Amino acid sequence: MMTINISRAKAEFLDLIRRAENNENVVIEKKGAPVAAVLSYNEYVDLKRVRDYLAMQKIYQVTKDAGITAREVYEESRRQLKTRGSGDD
Repeated sequence: MMTINISRAKAEFLDLIRRAENNENVVIEKKGAPVAAVLSYNEYVDLKRVRDYLAMQKIYQVTKDAGITAREVYEESRRQLKTRGSGDD
């Protein structure tokens, strides 16, 4: 993995995009501390899916621990959507 500072990243932006297309990750630093990363769109999508999956797992565990069923979550969601749609907020 390549690490560069912001000034160099600005000057070499097209090269960073090409590297991302070739699945090379680049970390951009500001004053020696990492502030951003450049990665391929496919890798971004994969990371987003993992993050979304972990969030769903957490929601599942919280509702399970609270004794809330999937049916109750569904019904409450429908009720809230109906309320929003009626213009009552």
